[in-house]
Amino acid sequence: MMVRRTAKVLAVSRAILAAVFLATLWLNPAQPIRAVWPSYALLSVYLVWSVLYAAIAWRSWWWDFRLARLVHGIDMLVFIAGVCVTEVSYSDFGSPFIGFTAFLLITATVRWGQRGVILTAAALVLSYSVTGGLLVGLGLAGTMYLLARRLVQMIMLSLMIVWLGADTRVTRVSPLPEPAGIPGKRRLQVLAGALTFTRQIFLAQGAAIAVSRSEEPWIDLFCDVDGVFVHQRLGPEACPADFDADAESALFDGARRRRIVSRNDQRLERVCGPFGYALAHVCDVSHGLIARVTSASNQGELLVWGVSDASIDDLQVVASLAREIGLALDREEMAVLAQSIAVSGVRNALARDLHDSVAQFLAGTLFRLEALRRWIREGRDPDAEILAMREALRGEQTQLRSMIDRLRRGIDGTRTTDIVAELEALMAEMGTHWHIQTSISSASRPMEVSIGLAHELRQLVREAVANAVRHGQSSRVDLVLDGATQGLLQIAIGDNGKGFPASCRTLRPRSICERIDALGGQLRIASNEQGVRLDIELPLPMAA
Repeated sequence: MMVRRTAKVLAVSRAILAAVFLATLWLNPAQPIRAVWPSYALLSVYLVWSVLYAAIAWRSWWWDFRLARLVHGIDMLVFIAGVCVTEVSYSDFGSPFIGFTAFLLITATVRWGQRGVILTAAALVLSYSVTGGLLVGLGLAGTMYLLARRLVQMIMLSLMIVWLGADTRVTRVSPLPEPAGIPGKRRLQVLAGALTFTRQIFLAQGAAIAVSRSEEPWIDLFCDVDGVFVHQRLGPEACPADFDADAESALFDGARRRRIVSRNDQRLERVCGPFGYALAHVCDVSHGLIARVTSASNQGELLVWGVSDASIDDLQVVASLAREIGLALDREEMAVLAQSIAVSGVRNALARDLHDSVAQFLAGTLFRLEALRRWIREGRDPDAEILAMREALRGEQTQLRSMIDRLRRGIDGTRTTDIVAELEALMAEMGTHWHIQTSISSASRPMEVSIGLAHELRQLVREAVANAVRHGQSSRVDLVLDGATQGLLQIAIGDNGKGFPASCRTLRPRSICERIDALGGQLRIASNEQGVRLDIELPLPMAA
């Protein structure tokens, strides 16, 4: 990307325009129409002034910015004077009208944006109307038709430039290069790549970024000088945030104690007097560009120095780069947050699965071992119960391997299973394991659901049955499954236990609630001395 040098282009264009206008008058024996020698003197002085100002603009961004409004006013006065001394009713080609009008409007656009071109256009229309009307009224030049035609041309040209140049001062910078590595773990690579990219854009000797995190007391300083990248950590007192509160970027010259500041409202302001940028002091830089870097959890500054041809055009470029760096840091923070949420979700899901399957199965196994112990004391044959426990262990081992396989494979794709058959087998297994009676009924057979949802429902039912036996001393659990009511998969699980204690009637089973919330469903609980009933609703799109 090439950074524009607006001031130099405008200054050279002004000098060329002045020279062409003076040469045109000299080569045309019919011009100027009036005030011959004063006209030549005015245009000669204007040409000398234009060349002198071009030299100033080429050497000093400070004086170019400081004299910009004065020079614009002189251009407008010379334009009106040039029209007065050259305007005739039968020719358009000896007048500077079109050339000067376009130059003045373009200058206002690139320097001051939409507001500047509107004010310039208004001043040109007003001054030309008064001057041209006066000359026509006195019979010195032109006709009312020519005046009206010129005014229409000026207004139309002004409107076009206002519309086309509405966002001229909004500088667009190419996105920062995407660094290699895992998002969320490449903050150092992001900042190193940003500094290299910044140096290349400005062809600068060096660039630095100082960033602080809101939760950390230190400041990270990253420097890239002639391609050598250095990272160091500083205390907050070494590089405090001393950037202007309402400023976005600045072009500064510490030796002459002056700077041009770009405010947050895109307004440029020149400031004289002593100032101090801590980042520039730390990097031993006396003149350069500096901009604020802001992100969700980082505050800092971007410094660029050793730019051989700095100008006020660079203010918008460095500000845009600082915004891009802030966005890149935000993306890294979002990646860290997303990874943390994903890990937390996996941890919680795994904890629920282990709690609802392995933990509850082990609790049931202890329950059966106690019963087996009593059988042996009573002299009853334990072989049948031991064989049943062995089969239960094998079944649980199969379920655990299936869970491990799901974790390894991730998404189950489009595979489905009959949830009625799955839950029938599970209820029979749970009845044997806990020594209770179970039943299941469904209005729809078969009822196909995804493998993932089938796993969630199996774990949910396991937890509900285990809770009913362990905490409610239930001897029977009934399950009713219905998938054809108002687009919902409805499950009712009831037991004949003693219900929740009176002091705990408002409590809700954590694992079951978390699982239902993750599936986007709803849970209603009814508890009394005759037992507990869980009414579960899951949206069918989640179940498909």
